[in-house]
Amino acid sequence: MDGLSGLQSWLVVAGGFLAYFLADGYTYSVGVLYSKFLTIYGADSSSTAILPGLLFAVPQFMGIFICPLVDTYGCSSAATWGAIFLSASLLASAFASSLQVLYLTFGVLTSFGLQLTYSSAIIAVTNTFKNSNLFGLAIGLAMCGSGVGSFISSPFLAYLLESWALRDVMIIESGILFNAVVSASCFHHLDAVRFRPTKVRTITLETNKEIQLCQGTDFPNPTCNRIRSQVQGSSLLRYLICIPARFRFGHDSPDKPYNRIEQTGDCSYDVETEERENNAECGCFECLHGLSSSLKQSMSRALWSNPTFLIYVLASGLTGAGIVIPWTFIYDHALVSLTGSAEIHSRSMEQISWLPSLIGLGSLFGQVVFGLLTSQFGDLSLVFSCCCNRRRHGEDSMEGSRLNRAQSHLNRLCSNRHRWEIILFALALVWNGLSSLLIALVPLNQLKGQLVTEVHFLFDFALGQAIAAGCFLVGVSNGAIYVLYPQILMTAVGEQLWASALGIYLAFNGSMNLAGTVLGGYLFDTTGSYQSAFMIAASLPFISLLLIFVQQCVVFIRSRRGSQLVHRLSAIT
Repeated sequence: MDGLSGLQSWLVVAGGFLAYFLADGYTYSVGVLYSKFLTIYGADSSSTAILPGLLFAVPQFMGIFICPLVDTYGCSSAATWGAIFLSASLLASAFASSLQVLYLTFGVLTSFGLQLTYSSAIIAVTNTFKNSNLFGLAIGLAMCGSGVGSFISSPFLAYLLESWALRDVMIIESGILFNAVVSASCFHHLDAVRFRPTKVRTITLETNKEIQLCQGTDFPNPTCNRIRSQVQGSSLLRYLICIPARFRFGHDSPDKPYNRIEQTGDCSYDVETEERENNAECGCFECLHGLSSSLKQSMSRALWSNPTFLIYVLASGLTGAGIVIPWTFIYDHALVSLTGSAEIHSRSMEQISWLPSLIGLGSLFGQVVFGLLTSQFGDLSLVFSCCCNRRRHGEDSMEGSRLNRAQSHLNRLCSNRHRWEIILFALALVWNGLSSLLIALVPLNQLKGQLVTEVHFLFDFALGQAIAAGCFLVGVSNGAIYVLYPQILMTAVGEQLWASALGIYLAFNGSMNLAGTVLGGYLFDTTGSYQSAFMIAASLPFISLLLIFVQQCVVFIRSRRGSQLVHRLSAIT
């Protein structure tokens, strides 16, 4: 954004990284807390699974309402209130007496803080780099905080639960999440540039003499002193980042000299101030207008009559119901499978806590790899062309013609961006299904009773290594889906309807996340094992793949018929 130095711009990226690090690190370590909630509150699995389901779902429901608020009142203020809600909700959850109270404090209030944190981070980075060639790099670096946070948080939380009671751990987590306010301070300069008005002050005196008035110029007149006191007061308020940035900077003084002053003789001063009109308002109309426009666009016929968009939302939602099952239940699945008559050794317990972390590490890897594949660095036609040019030297004409045909096919494939993204999405679906199936088929219960000494630990066994590999591979597919969905939505509906399409996608995906966690808990209550839940998680991506395949076949048949019709008409004419 114009007005920000290079250091201030990258400070925004650092704030986005920290926001995602804390928010997603807490969200994706909820599987460790889920296991503890089962023990403390004694409820069944399906009732307890609502808690992580709310953390996955409610922030996505709130996105369509919170984003206009963040854009209207400033990212720094929204991130500050996100940190306050996160800290206060966890503090209240520490003293919750029942699971129903936790639904409100741990589920709803925490989700509100999470969405404020997410939205302020992504909007801040987008507003800073939207006109820059480094936009993709900045977004990628900020979102890498998600993978790093989810990798670190689960073992750390398991360590805390071994050393303290659940109430103490919730209080500690409350203090840790309040550090999200540091990310809010990183967005301070961005809001200062966005909301600081342009002021031009002209003071008219009675003598025909012109002088240059700067902000530090002293005038004995009481009117000028009153103006100076207001400016100094507003400069103090602008550092209270819990106050909306529109009000903190709406009456701030610009860091530029004032215009010339014309002296006309008398000691009565005429001070005129011009400010941007939109900063003088409270912003309520602008916020409501943005919300109503977003809701109106969400009902657009162009969206609901777009089969490509609808099939993709349905397929991605079904996959989302399965994605949350490993995140939520892998920790408790390992505990249930490995716990026998004797206690598991503490080193093996530590390795069990690394299983959800491996999903986070895989997610980070998947985001980077599939992000490159969908960027200009992932244009396979260029890579193949370079390789072909090197191989053509010294080869016969038949081999060269085969290479030319292969390159032409690859050029056609990569020239259609939507088709290339759909192929990558299909690959991610297959990857996710097979990885979840690997986790479901690993017989961890065969290791029961073998992890009680210091001789053997979980990852020393082939079965332990297999489930660790399954967790990492599931994470890679999760990261791929996470990177692909904004781009597929953009190519499916266009830039004008992208925001509304994103809101619909997130709302449906959130509801399926909640359904997936509740279904996993219900299956455990019914069967006494999480294996059936992981089998469901493995089957859902293949159902989604079938939907995508059928839809693409229909599109291909229609386009083929259309091209044949055009060819016939051109032949007739």
